[in-house]
Amino acid sequence: MTIIFFSLESENMRDLCIIAVLLFCFVSSQAKSPEVYFLHVSSEIDYRFAKTVVTSKVVNKEPTASEALFDLTLPNEAFITAFKLTINGKEIEGKVKEKEQAKQEFEAAKSKGQSAGHIVAKPRETNKFQIQVNVAATEKVTFELTYRELLKRTNGLYDHVIYINPGQVVDDLKINVLIKETTNITTIKTPPIRNDLLTDGSEGTNELAVVDRLSPTKAFVSYEPSRAEQESGISGQFIVQYDVDRSDDAGDLIFMDGYFVHFLAPEGVKPMPMDIVFVLDKSGSMGGTKMTQLQDSMKKILDDVKADDKIMIIAFDSYLSYWKTDFVQVTPENINNAKNYIRNTHAGGGTNIDLGLRDGIQKLTQISGNNGRAPVLVFLTDGEATVGETNTERILNNLKKENEADIPIFSLAFGRGADFDIVKRVAAQNNGFARKIYEDSDAALQIAGFYKEISTVLLKDVKFNYVDGTLYDTEVTNTEFKTYFRGSEMVVSGKVKDLKKLQSGLMVNGTGIGNQEVEFQVPPMRCIILPWPPIRPFPVPTTAPVVTTRNPSIMEKLWAYMTIKQLLKQKDALDSQTEIAKLDEKILRLSLKYQFVTPLTSMVVTLPDKTKANPSEVQSSDMNMDMGSFNGGMSLPQARGGISLSSSAFGVPNMAAPNVFVAASMQAFPAPPMSNARVKSAQSNNFQSLNVNNFLPTNPPFTTITQPRFGTTTTTPIYTTTTQRPTSPTSPPPSPRKLEKSQVPSFGVTLPGLTKPLCFDLPMVSGKMYNLIDMSVPTTGYSLHGRFGTNMIERVTVFDEQSTSIDADPTDVTKAPVYQKRLGTTSVAVKNTPLGLQFLATFSKTRTNLNGVLAIWKEYGGKFVDIIMESGGFVTYIEITSTSGSQTVLKATTKEFGDGICWYLDNESVKRFYTNMSQFELSAP
Repeated sequence: MTIIFFSLESENMRDLCIIAVLLFCFVSSQAKSPEVYFLHVSSEIDYRFAKTVVTSKVVNKEPTASEALFDLTLPNEAFITAFKLTINGKEIEGKVKEKEQAKQEFEAAKSKGQSAGHIVAKPRETNKFQIQVNVAATEKVTFELTYRELLKRTNGLYDHVIYINPGQVVDDLKINVLIKETTNITTIKTPPIRNDLLTDGSEGTNELAVVDRLSPTKAFVSYEPSRAEQESGISGQFIVQYDVDRSDDAGDLIFMDGYFVHFLAPEGVKPMPMDIVFVLDKSGSMGGTKMTQLQDSMKKILDDVKADDKIMIIAFDSYLSYWKTDFVQVTPENINNAKNYIRNTHAGGGTNIDLGLRDGIQKLTQISGNNGRAPVLVFLTDGEATVGETNTERILNNLKKENEADIPIFSLAFGRGADFDIVKRVAAQNNGFARKIYEDSDAALQIAGFYKEISTVLLKDVKFNYVDGTLYDTEVTNTEFKTYFRGSEMVVSGKVKDLKKLQSGLMVNGTGIGNQEVEFQVPPMRCIILPWPPIRPFPVPTTAPVVTTRNPSIMEKLWAYMTIKQLLKQKDALDSQTEIAKLDEKILRLSLKYQFVTPLTSMVVTLPDKTKANPSEVQSSDMNMDMGSFNGGMSLPQARGGISLSSSAFGVPNMAAPNVFVAASMQAFPAPPMSNARVKSAQSNNFQSLNVNNFLPTNPPFTTITQPRFGTTTTTPIYTTTTQRPTSPTSPPPSPRKLEKSQVPSFGVTLPGLTKPLCFDLPMVSGKMYNLIDMSVPTTGYSLHGRFGTNMIERVTVFDEQSTSIDADPTDVTKAPVYQKRLGTTSVAVKNTPLGLQFLATFSKTRTNLNGVLAIWKEYGGKFVDIIMESGGFVTYIEITSTSGSQTVLKATTKEFGDGICWYLDNESVKRFYTNMSQFELSAP
């Protein structure tokens, strides 16, 4: 028997560890690593609470056994909730247990002489999971890992980050993100795949990511690069950024199954003037590059301070030095003087953390009182206390005595040698947060980015006032917030005792500019009540198993997640072992109940003997760990949250970068040029919008569809052009996307009631001619025939008053339709793809005089039902109704189609409608 357990090994580092007990296994050193042929990441974001499922399938094509490596980088705020391994059709699921219990199992096995390995790896601000499993010859293995995280709002956007690093080109690589909110989604952005370092300035958009607005409150993002587009393998962060409507300052109050969450991020509040003290380490260890990077970052920060702010700069080594001994009003002259002071600051001496912190708080306490200003202390150090008071507990106790005014302290640990424990505890004890700064070329941007998050205080001393008796007092998260910064968000969650009282309204109070009290009122009946379990919008088969156990709702899991996070932060501020033990008990109880892998729990996986699991060593100098008798190493440079998947190697690039814009799209097929046509880049595989009134239902407020002036039926094809994005004379010419057939549906039909096409492929024979659509009219008639090539239709021939043929052009990068025709209340459009011609038929209502492949759908209308995560992926349910009244619910997956998505029908669904393809065959031309 093989036992694997992985956990958050320590609270201080939040490192995700794997400990494996393995039976000795001989594997040929010459064997190749198993191939990752399937890698899907599906994220479902319900009201900012994200559930991400990562599924990786590998196959060993070698005649001997080999080892498959699955490694995963998760956001630091994420908790693993499930892990499943499928080998030979057998599913093996992990169980969350108390960490000590799992360690005892490990030690017991180890004492019997079995080999042991301990792996820890940690990119920036992330946790790392890795497991290597022996795969027999020609065998397949599936890894599936699920984690949850609450997205934080930073600088006005929620960032959902997914690391992707398979270490190779993957046949089937797809990332899907479904966003569901209760208020309108106002912004969606998808930056390009990012590397490890921050960049200064705008970075553009991910041209291969498709953003589709399903409704004002729901959006779907799809990313499916082909093998050619992956080049040697994708490595970096796939990011989705979004925000919601903030027009209602009362925030979003949502209730489900006994639990609630309240999001509040008020806009329109005037910034408060700030009193800012920078306490900066200039000890000897800060010499060289570190000091240069600190100087560069302070220049950026000083450019961002507001005219109403007052600043003080205290530099410390063994002693203190000041730019000015008093606070200085921000003026252009003073900012230049401050920059000169920073530029002339040199490193030397010891590290007197206690002296620097106490003096900074004393200065803020003297100036900041009940004056309507917001005090903030920014503390940066790169080492441990070596001069003056060096005991961490006494430093914290001294600071607590000085900071009776509860002035927030925001702390930075600069570099590998920094004592992150004291930095983190200083922030936790003083209403702030801590951040690591990594010794990379982007360190100055890291520091400046940190300050940007806290540079504008809108409110302080914010309190959520719920009516007495509304909540269970012991089961509600923090309801008081010392400081509210622009672009952030305050979140409260809890268990509801009396729903009527929650619906009766509540008041949120805070202090704003000029020391004025600011109120935000949630009026009565503004609470949004969501059903649990969710109401299925389609018939459930009577054979479905009856669920007898209670499944916690999304809202309950969100409450548990927030509570554990809050308790972990409270631990950082405590020095009493008795109090720490009490918090540990609460954290452990919640972690086991809701199956979260936290610093006090581990996930245990028991494998059959023949499976064998083997962890690999990962060496890094980012941190040092006492590994005891374990084998292994640890730690990579850190980056902001995400996911990394690898089949053969570690080393996951990651970083954060400035916000960029990507346009959301609504329609799937293009239109002739007109004033209201929305044109996409020629470098993307996107169609223009088809602006045909009554042909594609509108979905305000995103798209307004107007009637183009087609006039009467013409005897020659209608061609359109597209306006390309301006390029410089030296820019290389655009090239077509290099897609595989699995990524390019051949046909699409948009039915009355649907804003997206149903798309599909058909079993056509190469070289055969097919009747795609024809219409009988009193005089001449109309026919559109297509000859099938290797992958798709390669030539179409139009028979109207004259015959016209169009051949596929795989080099066409304009993505404009090569043919478009209106047939009464039906329209047909044809466009080039890298593999052949793609067709869309749009039916505004049923027609009786149409025949051919596309005319099969002439008697149907459709209705989008929902997109639901099932078995680690998304399934779309579409209800279609025939003119006879019969209804059918179709299951579909999503595929890229035009400038949006389509709902792709699998072969079984298509067979319901196309029972005999030979009826459409014609004589070859």
